[in-house]
Amino acid sequence: MVRDLELLTELGFTQYERRTLRTLMVHGVADAETLCREGDIPSSKIYLALEKLGNLGLVEMQPTRPKLFSARSTDAVFVRLIELSKERADRFATEAHVLKEQFAALPSREAGRTTFVDLALGQDSHVKRHLVHLATAQKRIWSYMEQGDIEAIKGAKNSGSPLLRRIARNAVSHGVDHRVVFGFGYRAAPKLVAFLKRHRANLDHVTGVRYSGEFGHPFHVIDEELVILSVDHPFVPQGRVASLMVRDAALAQRLANGFETLWSKAMRNLREITFQPQR
Repeated sequence: MVRDLELLTELGFTQYERRTLRTLMVHGVADAETLCREGDIPSSKIYLALEKLGNLGLVEMQPTRPKLFSARSTDAVFVRLIELSKERADRFATEAHVLKEQFAALPSREAGRTTFVDLALGQDSHVKRHLVHLATAQKRIWSYMEQGDIEAIKGAKNSGSPLLRRIARNAVSHGVDHRVVFGFGYRAAPKLVAFLKRHRANLDHVTGVRYSGEFGHPFHVIDEELVILSVDHPFVPQGRVASLMVRDAALAQRLANGFETLWSKAMRNLREITFQPQR
């Protein structure tokens, strides 16, 4: 027996509507009594289900005695279901846009906003709770990164989370201005070179990379108000002790100003590094 059409729950079909459609598609033509028996559908539910399926253009009715019902062809049914799915998605997008505009127009929106702070301890928590926001940026990602960031991204990849790929896909989709300054010392330079070479395919979207001496305070500025601050220590095996995510427009602006100063002073290239994203 063909399994129940669970996928249709996403379109708002009830259990009995799914069973009715499935039974008609299997049997071709049937009356209400047959549908109840073969589809295990209560008689109190069958006519409401048939009425909805008919209104959606999935089922046809023949006004005989008793009334006979039939599903449209398999191709026609699934073409119609796909149409319904697209209509639902388009309707949601339109209504969500209107709702967004309504919230944006509220006069108390900015005045009522308070700073949000979240602390993540350890590398895994740093990646899962904070770095994932890099893959949701809409306008910009400005990052100052050191050895701890490289290890965190490598750890995410080894755990099965293709973080760089997700960041790149989102950045390309939204035209994100993604700039990175790598801070490094002599000991970290070989690892930085290896990282850039290994992940160059997932860094093609980056609008600029520059290089600086380490200054010990890695951070990311995402869009207009989200900041990620990281804490590393050499006595911790993975390097990354914790990170702090702060949603605050004023702090984001201050760090963005600092990044622009760092960017202007940082080196544009290193002789031993052959990889250089487009600028």
